[in-house]
Amino acid sequence: MESRNKKLTQILVAIVLTITGLSVAFAALSTTLNITTSSVKQAGPDVVSWNVGFQGSSATATVGGSSDQGRACTDATVSPSQVTVASGIQLSKPGDSCTYQLTIKNSGTIPAKLNSITPTSPTGTGVTCTPTAGSTTGSAKIVCGNITYTLAGSANGATNFVTGTTLTANQTTTAYLIAAFTGTSPASSAITQSGAAFSINYVQN
Repeated sequence: MESRNKKLTQILVAIVLTITGLSVAFAALSTTLNITTSSVKQAGPDVVSWNVGFQGSSATATVGGSSDQGRACTDATVSPSQVTVASGIQLSKPGDSCTYQLTIKNSGTIPAKLNSITPTSPTGTGVTCTPTAGSTTGSAKIVCGNITYTLAGSANGATNFVTGTTLTANQTTTAYLIAAFTGTSPASSAITQSGAAFSINYVQN
């Protein structure tokens, strides 16, 4: 068991800023907010500006599960255009989860509409991943074996983070990034997952 733990630690050290190992499962989840717009118009003397992005500089995970054994969550680094969860998440049994509460604000003067949410599956997982794009009827998800990544509108994942919603000037919205062990039995081996992401696109409304 000790040599196995050393091996897993070496894997974590080698992987930075993407989804790391999952199943006795580690993840460094990268979520990117891509801002796109068409033309920005200025009417009369009014100043028109486009500024939509994540707020704050860090996010601490809310930890889920009945036992700390085999489970660990790391902090996320936040910039206006990107949220990156540090490598070292460990999810190994049903109920284990790491949930990050994120605030997105329209600091500009132009209403911004959430146009699309696109998931990118990790590579090298050893399992089949099924991505689901966010929509008006469901949150964005990536299911990879025992691990499910969700971009949702509530901490328990029950409320959708939906496309088509609009942020007016100075309005904020809350998104929850959730990495959870959704399998029915504890993991029997370590699986490494790398490169998963959600791309969130806002456009001029």
